[in-house]
Amino acid sequence: MAKRRPRGGRRSAALLGALVTTGVTVLVAGCAPPGGERTATPAPTAPAPRKLALPETVLGLPRSERPELVQLSRSPLDRLRAEVTDPTSTVDGAYAGRARSADGVVVSGVSGTVTDPAGALARVLSPYPVKTFRTVEYGRFGGEVRCGRGRTEDKGYLTVCGWADPQTAGVVAFVSPRKQLELNTEFYAIRDTLDGTVG
Repeated sequence: MAKRRPRGGRRSAALLGALVTTGVTVLVAGCAPPGGERTATPAPTAPAPRKLALPETVLGLPRSERPELVQLSRSPLDRLRAEVTDPTSTVDGAYAGRARSADGVVVSGVSGTVTDPAGALARVLSPYPVKTFRTVEYGRFGGEVRCGRGRTEDKGYLTVCGWADPQTAGVVAFVSPRKQLELNTEFYAIRDTLDGTVG
């Protein structure tokens, strides 16, 4: 009579094989992301180059050809250009009412690469007849703004605000025969209009 082999050994071997197979499957599956494919992390994209553009009106004022305003708008251009590498735009314009004594606004700006915004702003503003420029909140783009008050050659009142950030730099000057209040809000509106970031 033949001896029967104990069944417990076969069951143990089968159970061990199943556990090993399951363990390998779990390890392999655990190393792969959901879906079975590795997803590549997208590379950060550089910000799009910004350009400045002149609007048709500023604070409701039309373009003006008054010589003293045009000269004031063009006077900082050489200094601004010297502060920018790889320039993408240059703007200057004068705006005023029709009356000779009407308030005026002049704007000047450049875009490109500004490697030293704080230094650029100090150098661009230095020729203006303003004793003290104070730093005010810049807002977007991580730059710097300074504003100050002075007098024009014909004893008018002058408020000058300049800005510089890594891609743009410029000056907005307000001219009036009357003493001016703080014009920070108006400056921000004009700067954002030039930069195309209104709204």
